[in-house]
Amino acid sequence: MMTSMAMTAVVLVFMALAGKSLAFVFFIAVLGFFLYAIRPVMQAWILETTPRNMGGTSIGVLFGAQALGSSVGPLLGGLVADSFGLIATFHFFAATIVLANLFIFFMPRTEPAPA
Repeated sequence: MMTSMAMTAVVLVFMALAGKSLAFVFFIAVLGFFLYAIRPVMQAWILETTPRNMGGTSIGVLFGAQALGSSVGPLLGGLVADSFGLIATFHFFAATIVLANLFIFFMPRTEPAPA
């Protein structure tokens, strides 16, 4: 999962550097691959790290947080674009994903439960 999130951040940085070139369109396609490939991995990971009786709750919290981000994200992106320009939006998005990558290092290390 860490690799997919890191690659998403790298692709966003390349998108910001590509500017208005044809490479930008290519990077959008690559971004979609890494961004949407992570969803089933996140679901499996959250079910492995929570107790069996909390699986439904953990998936509900995951999707609730994603829905909240999906509703607030366009507003924040628009505010950043209006205030600092469209390219700043991609820099902000890349910085957000890099920050999310750093949060993974704060996860407690636990041994997986036997299946």
